Amino acid sequence: MSETLAKKLPGVTSHVAPRAIIRGTMVATDLDATRRMLEELMGLETVRSASDRLVVRERGHRPGEAKHGQPYWVLEVKQVPEVQVEQEMLNHWGVELSSAAEVDRAYETCAENAERFELGRVQKPRFRNNSYAFYFVDRDSNWWEMEYRTPDLVYTALRERGDAVVEE
Repeated sequence: MSETLAKKLPGVTSHVAPRAIIRGTMVATDLDATRRMLEELMGLETVRSASDRLVVRERGHRPGEAKHGQPYWVLEVKQVPEVQVEQEMLNHWGVELSSAAEVDRAYETCAENAERFELGRVQKPRFRNNSYAFYFVDRDSNWWEMEYRTPDLVYTALRERGDAVVEE
């Protein structure tokens, strides 16, 4: 186990010392349409890294500057001729918003622009699992969650509380 990990997580034994999960990959059949949705609807920053790839991240980071989000992340979108396995809501990408009012505003924007961005289902916001959120599905069956979590539900607070044991 790395000495750094041992200092951060006393009592944890591991062969690998990850600092953060920084990348995920999804597929799309039309990178131009996906890019429009990610930039214009969701406010994310994109770069075409190859003819069949798009790299997505939070907007505003410049080389040499501190990373804005903690943890910082990148999503890679790979173009495919067709989506062979449609995704389900439980396999979704989550985007954290700053307040319940922002969730409502994002919902209105998604609902009003569903046809323009070729969105499938756009669910109404609601409280679920102690957070306020809504889901929508994009043109390639990728599900997205727009969510506001109260301060006691952010990951650091959950980790500090420790494992939750559910009695059956």
